[in-house]
This record gives sequence, C-alpha cells and structure tokens, in this order.
Amino acid sequence: MDLVQMLANAVQNVTAVGIRLVLALSLVGGIVGLMTHFGRIFGRARRGQMQEGPGKILTVVLLCGAVMSLHSVMTATSHQMGLGEVTFGAIAYVSEGQYGPAAVAVNAVLTLLQLVGVSFALGGLLRFVRASKDGHTALSAGDDVTTGAKKLIAGVMLACNPQLLDAVQNTLKIHW
Repeated sequence: MDLVQMLANAVQNVTAVGIRLVLALSLVGGIVGLMTHFGRIFGRARRGQMQEGPGKILTVVLLCGAVMSLHSVMTATSHQMGLGEVTFGAIAYVSEGQYGPAAVAVNAVLTLLQLVGVSFALGGLLRFVRASKDGHTALSAGDDVTTGAKKLIAGVMLACNPQLLDAVQNTLKIHW
C-alpha cells in the first residue's frame, strides 16, 4: 500500500467518524436548545415577567427541530436544488483507469469535502437559531439569516459534490 492509498483510507475513516460526530452534535444541540428555551420561558413565568408570543415559541421549536434533523434538512435543500439525495460515504467520482494514482487523491479530497459541507450546513442552521434570539436588532438578525442561508446552501453543495460536478459539466458542456 502506497502513501496516497494510506492517506485516502485515513481520510475516508476520518470523514465517516466526523460526519457521525457532527450529526450527533446537531441532535444534542437541538435538544439542549429546546431545553434552555423552555427553561427561560418557565423562569420568566415564575418571576412574572413578560412572556414570548406563541409565534416566537413555535419558531424556536421548528428551528431546533431542524437542527436535530440536520440530514433531513440537507436532503430537502438538495432536492430543492435538483441535486438528489444527500448520501455519506466514500466518493468514487474519478476513475483510476483514466487518471491513475491521482484519482485516489481526488476522490479522497471530494470525500473530505463532505465533512466540511455537513459542518457548514450545521453552522447555517445555527445562524438561523441565533437570529431568533432576543436582543438582536433587525439588522443583525437579518444578517444572521442571510449568512445562515448561504452557509446552508454551500454546505449542501459541498456534501453533494459529485452531483454538483455532474450538473456543472452538463450545464457548461465540458467533460474531463
């Protein structure tokens, strides 16, 4: 086994574990977000302070649910962009017969980009949650929503990079 193959195997293992870690963190983060929000509501009710409206509570519940189901949100976003299903695993986009040992390295980089994409998508959803918090002005909340949408879309594009590369090739009529 040569160095390129060893690095490719290491990248595949790190990516698989990293994606599972990010998905687990999103589940735990969504649950903790709901618990802290409901804890704040309970504390305000005990002290007799002003309560949030039902729209704000529903927004936080939906956003925390989206964070908990990160993979489903990424799949729905991917379908909206016409990229198909979001799947995680080793990518074999470039054939070894045509590109030789460089294909292993390219496929390893594409596999690693999946992990980066899942992290970006989680960051985007967390920006949406941050925009719904009290104390943000309309300007900073709008900035959080815009940045969150950009990060979510970029994350899904990175996670679906083989489908994205195929779409770019078909659109621009270039093939490599």
